[in-house]
Amino acid sequence: MTKRPAAALSANLVAVKGAAAPTPDMPSRAAPAPGLPPVATRLPPEPSLASAAPGEGGGQPLNFRVPDAFRREFKVYAARNGLKLNELLRLSFEAYRRLNGE
Repeated sequence: MTKRPAAALSANLVAVKGAAAPTPDMPSRAAPAPGLPPVATRLPPEPSLASAAPGEGGGQPLNFRVPDAFRREFKVYAARNGLKLNELLRLSFEAYRRLNGE
């Protein structure tokens, strides 16, 4: 059996560490929808809930039923604002507690 010759690779197919760059025709990320507050204006996490912040691993599931229309609206709002569902729930709970004097 004869070995096949290695395919010729063009220079732009070979990755060089530290020299990565997007291709010229790559679209940029979409800007936030008009009328939405920038990410920096969102409510900061309360210290009492800091251990429940997303991205820290662990956590417990919170299971309950909601009407279909509410679920759809909640998920659409989170997606439009770049939030994860658990982050939107946490921010909503924090705002509710502040409004009710806790």
